[in-house]
Amino acid sequence: MLERFFGRRFALKNGRATQTLDEPLSDVSYVSVFTTHFLNAPAKNYGILRKLYIDLGLSLRDIVELTESAWPKTSILEAIKQGQIIKPKSLEPLRQKYGVRFVRGKLVSHEKEQSVIKLILKLSGEGKSQRQIAKHLNDKNIKNKTGGKWDRSVVAAIIKRESREEQA
Repeated sequence: MLERFFGRRFALKNGRATQTLDEPLSDVSYVSVFTTHFLNAPAKNYGILRKLYIDLGLSLRDIVELTESAWPKTSILEAIKQGQIIKPKSLEPLRQKYGVRFVRGKLVSHEKEQSVIKLILKLSGEGKSQRQIAKHLNDKNIKNKTGGKWDRSVVAAIIKRESREEQA
């Protein structure tokens, strides 16, 4: 398994060729995982565990593979909880709101979606129900954020969000 992360290289020791694993093959930074102490005690290796889990962003499964299963997933999880290693939460929402996109870490208005929002607000102002607005958008083959059909709840959320933004 480690061969996947580290390239094989031969060195001469006492006149004999021996293999060494010290050239990274992937974008994962080199982290020494070869010491017996490291392989037998995840809780005692807070610094290395933190580097693998936080700095390199490896998952528990990746760490298990990297240590060639010397650390069971449960031991790693216990060590993470015991050492209070917490991944920082992303400032970027999991789903982007309809009408905006993240471009190079900044919120940017999406013109086509903004025109749909204006249409939704116009139809709402004319007294149409949220269900009627969703049906109108579906009849015009206007896709929602995920490329699917419009639903009353999505229309309601957009109207609510836009009215809050107008009040602010």
